[in-house]
Amino acid sequence: MNFNYAEVEKIVGYTFKNKALLKTAFTHSSYSNEHRTESNERLEFLGDAVIELIITSRLYLEFNGQEGDLSKIRSKVVSEKPLAEAIDKLGLDKFLLKGVGEQKNTTISLAIKCDLFEAICGAIYLDSGINETTKFFNKAVGNIIENIKKNGFDDDPKTKLQEMLKQSKIVYSTTKSGADHNPTYKTVVFIDDKKSGIGVGSNKKTAEENAADVAIKNILG
Repeated sequence: MNFNYAEVEKIVGYTFKNKALLKTAFTHSSYSNEHRTESNERLEFLGDAVIELIITSRLYLEFNGQEGDLSKIRSKVVSEKPLAEAIDKLGLDKFLLKGVGEQKNTTISLAIKCDLFEAICGAIYLDSGINETTKFFNKAVGNIIENIKKNGFDDDPKTKLQEMLKQSKIVYSTTKSGADHNPTYKTVVFIDDKKSGIGVGSNKKTAEENAADVAIKNILG
């Protein structure tokens, strides 16, 4: 399978000195297993830490909130959904190198897209350092921070639901299905033992938040 380095670099906005790093960032484990090459998992691991440093530094410099507030904003910005949406917005998911079995899946999960974003950041960091990585991150995700600065920060749905129903008993029940590399989680939220919302996601946290969001919408009508 040919990998279009030039087109990917144009979209990312950065030209790699070490092209192998770029290709590795786009190599899913299913492809690496079939072709005996390195997957993007190690770059994802590095990229996760680099992203946390980038967003933490920016929040420290641009926001005056307390540690708890800054932590909430950071978790919102670097969570699975916005990073996956950044991949969608840039149209980078179509360049992901997948194995034959994985290619049968017509859609790419949020988790895999998030991993890809983190791997790209890890690759840029290794190739050129923090400044170029920050440029890419701000290009892809910076609008989220700007929106928070402009409109304020909204708590996640689980926190909102808890604040709305302080005296109620809220329980989340989650089940997992599908393959280990591409799982699906389904959460049912019970309020005072009554089923109040169902959410689905590629990880437990997302499924619970989606269930809480549905419950809030049901309550508000």
